[in-house]
Amino acid sequence: MKPYFEYSDTLNSPYEAFMFEAEKSGIFPIKPHWHYFMEIIYLTEGQAYAEAGKETCVLEPGDLMVFYSQTPHSIYLSGCFPLHYYVLKFDPMHLNIPSSSLPGISDILRMAESTPGINCFFRRKELEHVPMQTLFDRAVEVVTHKKIGYDIQAHSLYCLIISELLSIWYQKGFRIRRERSADSEQKALVSAAEYISCHYPEELRVEHIAARAGMSYSSFAAKFRRYYGMPCTTYIRKIRVSHAEDLLLQTDYDLSYISQETGFCDCSHLIRAFREEKGTTPKQFRQRQKQGA
Repeated sequence: MKPYFEYSDTLNSPYEAFMFEAEKSGIFPIKPHWHYFMEIIYLTEGQAYAEAGKETCVLEPGDLMVFYSQTPHSIYLSGCFPLHYYVLKFDPMHLNIPSSSLPGISDILRMAESTPGINCFFRRKELEHVPMQTLFDRAVEVVTHKKIGYDIQAHSLYCLIISELLSIWYQKGFRIRRERSADSEQKALVSAAEYISCHYPEELRVEHIAARAGMSYSSFAAKFRRYYGMPCTTYIRKIRVSHAEDLLLQTDYDLSYISQETGFCDCSHLIRAFREEKGTTPKQFRQRQKQGA
């Protein structure tokens, strides 16, 4: 069966976290598919047979499995219902820490994926020293309710979970290594996206970003679109709208101030971009959120 592609808007929703109850979902079993984001599942009840690339395993309560970006994977029932597991979805780039002396988390995860002997699944016994279920439960709560500062908490929880997995990999022989030259182009594109994420309030020109990546404008534009599935200008707009959404949700700032803080020329530019991305105006979005609360 050819894996299908699962789309997820990681720019507007960089963190997803939920409890999946297979018997109630209506979409189980999870057929072979792939996506650009990473996914981690943590089993709490039942047994599941999981495939990820060439790796297969039967997961039991307390086991965890990592599904890498662009790796076809699937999940089936092994035993009887109920089958419950936590799901975390995220773009590893959002977890990178610029001030760290180590490579970014996205780079380290890519190294782990390509290291022979480093499995993508973890048994309960390996995780006993970590309150893993508490971490996942807290991540679901934080991402679901999106209270003020939720992105900081989500970032911390996701990084904590991954750092624990990295420490287990390290015990199995994983080591951070110098990147191969073949990885340099991908790293340049990821660095360009990180630059956009850090400098979105400023004036951003694609030709300047291309120069920072060491590429010509035409080459960068084509490679960026192929890697991220959209033009660089669209990526910039999505980042800005995502931050505008957070300010609308968590503050009482007016549209004029929000447009300045998120890199839009003026209110009309913000309103137009927000409507294109969200299908509603910023004012209507804020009103609906207040009514829902």
